[in-house]
Amino acid sequence: MVINSNIEAQRTAGNLQRSQEAMQRSLSRLSSGSKIVNPSDDAAGVAVSSRLESQLRRMESVMNNLSHAISFTQTQDGYLKNMDAAFTRMSELAMLASDGTKQSSDRNLYDEEFQHLMSYVRSARATDFNGVPLFNGSTVDVSIDEKGNSFAIGGIDLNASVYENAIKEPSWQLTSQVWATSTSGYVTNQSTYQLETTAYKLYTDLYYNDSTTPKWATSDNGGTPYSAGSWVMNDGSTINENPPTGSVRTYSTGDFTTDNLGDPNLSNGLFTAPTHYKSHAAGSFLSSDPTATGDLTNSQRSMVPAGYYVAIDPTSTGSSQNTAATAYQIGQTVSTEQDLTGSATSQSGVSLTTLDKASSALTLVMNAMEQLRIDRASLGAIMQRVEYTTTQLSTSKHNLTQAKSRISDVNVAEETTRYAKQQILVQSGTQMLREANNLPLTALELLK
Repeated sequence: MVINSNIEAQRTAGNLQRSQEAMQRSLSRLSSGSKIVNPSDDAAGVAVSSRLESQLRRMESVMNNLSHAISFTQTQDGYLKNMDAAFTRMSELAMLASDGTKQSSDRNLYDEEFQHLMSYVRSARATDFNGVPLFNGSTVDVSIDEKGNSFAIGGIDLNASVYENAIKEPSWQLTSQVWATSTSGYVTNQSTYQLETTAYKLYTDLYYNDSTTPKWATSDNGGTPYSAGSWVMNDGSTINENPPTGSVRTYSTGDFTTDNLGDPNLSNGLFTAPTHYKSHAAGSFLSSDPTATGDLTNSQRSMVPAGYYVAIDPTSTGSSQNTAATAYQIGQTVSTEQDLTGSATSQSGVSLTTLDKASSALTLVMNAMEQLRIDRASLGAIMQRVEYTTTQLSTSKHNLTQAKSRISDVNVAEETTRYAKQQILVQSGTQMLREANNLPLTALELLK
């Protein structure tokens, strides 16, 4: 029996420390959900788990890229499907226009729709997906696995000659100067006149006498007669009093009229250009709607888009309706669906305006349709590969996740059992350590 060394207490304290460390590891595993809390828990498992985690992250990125690839190809096919419908309708129109019993006016009607469909197809060629061109023939590399391997999608070229020949825009060689407007507006269908001053159009015959009060009268007052339908203005000299409002229609500055103010019989010799009005010949471009004020009707003007070609200079001092319009000189060639007959000679382009052109257009459109079907079949194969790759990656991701889980994820049932065991050992070890510390007290009994 000794006092200085309590071997049993030391042995019990060692057991208690190991039980406490084991319980702490169980707590860390249960609270984190991970079997490997520290590298010392499983040195090899840490390396394998880290490699699998990195592989899974890359795989998720690949699947994200593939989802974008699916969207890219689906967008392509959506456009191609609509183009197929457009080409089908174009072939139908070309077939109708190839009928020898049709008049030129009939073919012109078919051609109008035909040109609009061609314009749609041409515009669709320039579309993109998130800034990446869809139909310029270039390919896009898409990752297919976590190692960085890839394959190409895209590659559809709507600028290929087989398509270009079927939707070639008509071109014209100018025989006179024309201007392309920089903004939308209106073109007059007949000569019009825009007032630069306040003017009056008489409903009834009136007489003007500068020496009477009032100076205007509906019956002869010894003055100058002005007939119904003619125009007058208060110029401060010949006429210096406004006519009665009930007998005239008032026109303000900027208003339009189809009455020829340059005709002295109509304007009573009171109006001169450009001081009192501006004249606009038929075909003139106007930046604002002339029917908004004055007496023009909708049938006397046509709405036109920006880029419309006019033969009357809209930039001239007398007009100044579109100073930013672009001038094209005689001999230049322009491409447009607009009929420039009278200002140019037709050079090329697909149209249905004649029997021969309609027959040629039918052949070109059918060739384009055949190529479109080949392109759609190729696109379908790419879409299928992307979908299969996505499915395979999903399966691989599932299996890798399971493998990583077996290495790094804690089994809660087992670890809970282990924690309960260590908790009991800590409690019992604490109690036994207290008992072991009391053993040297028995030596005091011998000293009594």
